[in-house]
Amino acid sequence: MSGPLRPAYWWIWPPLVAVVLAMQLWFPDSGSGLSNDTYSTTATGYKAFYRLVEQQAFWTDRNTRPLSLAIPQGFIEPTLCILGPQRSPTPREWDDILDWVETGGTLLYCFRGDEEESIPRLDIRFVPRTDPSPPDDSLPPETTLVTSPHVAWWTDGRLVAPHATSVVEYNDTTQAVQGELGDGRYVVCATSLVFSNQLLTYGDNPVLALRLLEAAGSMEGVTFDESLNTTGTPKAAGLIFERELRPLTLQLILLAFLYAWWNCLRFGPFLRSAAGSRHNMVDHTDALGAAYWRCHDGQPVVQAFVKLLLRESHLPLTGPLPPLPLQQLANRLQMESGTLASRLEHQRSLLTARTVPRREAAAVIRELAEWRDRLRRQAH
Repeated sequence: MSGPLRPAYWWIWPPLVAVVLAMQLWFPDSGSGLSNDTYSTTATGYKAFYRLVEQQAFWTDRNTRPLSLAIPQGFIEPTLCILGPQRSPTPREWDDILDWVETGGTLLYCFRGDEEESIPRLDIRFVPRTDPSPPDDSLPPETTLVTSPHVAWWTDGRLVAPHATSVVEYNDTTQAVQGELGDGRYVVCATSLVFSNQLLTYGDNPVLALRLLEAAGSMEGVTFDESLNTTGTPKAAGLIFERELRPLTLQLILLAFLYAWWNCLRFGPFLRSAAGSRHNMVDHTDALGAAYWRCHDGQPVVQAFVKLLLRESHLPLTGPLPPLPLQQLANRLQMESGTLASRLEHQRSLLTARTVPRREAAAVIRELAEWRDRLRRQAH
């Protein structure tokens, strides 16, 4: 007997293999999966600001590598933007960032969250709001960066920076400061919402956001850090598609697809089976029944049948029969509960019998088989 050499779905494997091979060269970058990064188009995301800076700066990019590798000593990027990261930099990361600023780098950093934080060596502290009432969002900020009255400022805290120059005040609180550290400069904001997609749609807020970036450094080149977002969120399956593990993951997927494709095809006719065909299940059942009949004891078969029926009907092997399960079984078998109880008591007594005559065993087995067949027909 020969079958088709190619199953109907064999064609699915070549496209899958081609896709995995293409992903080795180009992998779609979907961001950190958060609603507040430069990939997000939600109200709290910063994709609109990223696109706006793309049009103004000479070049822009996103950093997903660890900060200790992205800003090594002696490697100067014009401006590094960290907009409300998912997690704050560690003390070691702050040392790398501030050492980089001292050598001539420029930094724009925005706080986010409801916990008090501070930046070492700059003596800048973020203090969240403690007033439970919402802030008055209708108040415009006080700043010399823009002269238009059509700007808005949303914030959940304030800055304490005695050694920096305030550039934005809001509701008598310091919201943004700028200063110098060594050969570099920095701008620190108490909120990142001024760069969000939602606020950039209001009035002259895009101008204010660009002025804050220009106050930190030149617009020649801007790097937006996403490493603090990607490492600040718990991941499970997404971890295997990180930049470092992605090539190995894709190669394993490619091997799995190739193995499936290989097993999907057949070359040549089917081989003759080395083992002969077996008898059907009825022949085995007849042989087993004949063996029990010759030994003149049907107790093992009766015991197995009775235990199976009682277990499926949620009835105990010993002790009194519960009324509710007994009545439910009687209703399904269309029998009187008293008649069913007497039959079950007789059948349970056979569990402890030393031997069961084969004629009595055959009668009990036939009765139990009829019960199970009736229960199965009702279930279907």
